[in-house]
Amino acid sequence: MEMAKERDIMLFQKEKIEVIAEHRGCLAAFPSEHLLLAVRGSCGRLSMDWFEPEKESRGCETDYRSILYLGETPLLRIQANGSPTCESMLAAGYGIPEDCREIRSVRAALDKPYAGLADALERVRPVLGLLQPGIYVLSYSDYYPTDGDGHFFWDVPESLTSFKATSEYYDSDKHRVLPCFPCYLYPAQSAQKYDPQQAENYRRRLRAGEALPPVLAYSLWGYMSVLLDGHHRACACALEEKTVPALTISRPGRIWREGILHIVWPDGSETPAADIITPAQQKLLDCPLGRKRRGTPPPIASGVGPVWDIEYIKAAQRYPMYADAGALALYPGMELNAEGLRCLAMDDDHEDPDSAARLLRYAARQPGADAKDLAMAFIEPGYPDVLRQSAFEVLDRMKDDPEIDELMISVLVNCEREDDPVYRIANGHWDSLDGE
Repeated sequence: MEMAKERDIMLFQKEKIEVIAEHRGCLAAFPSEHLLLAVRGSCGRLSMDWFEPEKESRGCETDYRSILYLGETPLLRIQANGSPTCESMLAAGYGIPEDCREIRSVRAALDKPYAGLADALERVRPVLGLLQPGIYVLSYSDYYPTDGDGHFFWDVPESLTSFKATSEYYDSDKHRVLPCFPCYLYPAQSAQKYDPQQAENYRRRLRAGEALPPVLAYSLWGYMSVLLDGHHRACACALEEKTVPALTISRPGRIWREGILHIVWPDGSETPAADIITPAQQKLLDCPLGRKRRGTPPPIASGVGPVWDIEYIKAAQRYPMYADAGALALYPGMELNAEGLRCLAMDDDHEDPDSAARLLRYAARQPGADAKDLAMAFIEPGYPDVLRQSAFEVLDRMKDDPEIDELMISVLVNCEREDDPVYRIANGHWDSLDGE
């Protein structure tokens, strides 16, 4: 009876959703499908509202404050300065309201087989109807169930905290921004709602070879999206060391090139706006994400969530960090072995020791990796300093290994500079044993 009522309500929704263009991602690390949509007549209950700073605080470094609302319920608080290469601060809100029929109906619709992104569009229509009118992108891609910095996605502090994945990664050595696309998650649901049995049910489905329904995410900035629905599915994927299939709602980027406005897709591809958007749709493109609010933002939610099992903590550390994701996208065909990393660091076609150092640490964390042998391949002084330092960082995590102990002693005896990072690693190699 309840589902029948919800279907009747959906028949009378006033929003109009039009597919403007289709796009298939060009990044090997982000093989995503995208639909560019015009959303009209929507109610605007899901909106990114912003608060103007008080006069006396204007000009401070973090003067941009916004809140993702669902109705009058804050889902996420954001504080940032607006620079794409600077981290934003995030704080959890009060969780998805339990009476949100749109989220419930989308969850039920996606749990049934569907054919392609166009079919998925019809199933997420109720949530699209919650948006502010405007131009949006609906994407299908995979996520990592972490915050982009090695932490389980649902294990977030209760206070405003900087998250590196909210920014693009600027490679100062090469003077470039690494490829950036949504692939990390921040929870919209309170951790107090965590149900281990529900996560285990999804985990059993994965073990049986079943494909889980995609989660639903809303893209923020950089690599980060807020998870609107599917927290327990993401938990199961983390424990089974899988990526999380996701449908993502985002706003397309815009950039001017030689006086021509281009639409920027989530994978960084660009299309001249005039090729796909009519003048009438251009007005929608200029619509704001939310509304300007006066006064002080509501207080941050508080509440003690679960003490997360060590299995979640360890699982999160195996996924790429946010800079790893950019490097993997930049070099999609690179073999993550000694030969491939050596080529990346020193070959004339690449000469990118910073990326090689990051990917060495990532490769060493993978299940079944021979981390010791991989790191030992780069300990000699002839290798770039940053790559050699990464190799010693990997070895430093391996205690009670006579060969590694002997190597660290050799560094202490023979290193001529005590400010050498490798010397500092060797000097502290036995410190953690004191507290065991």
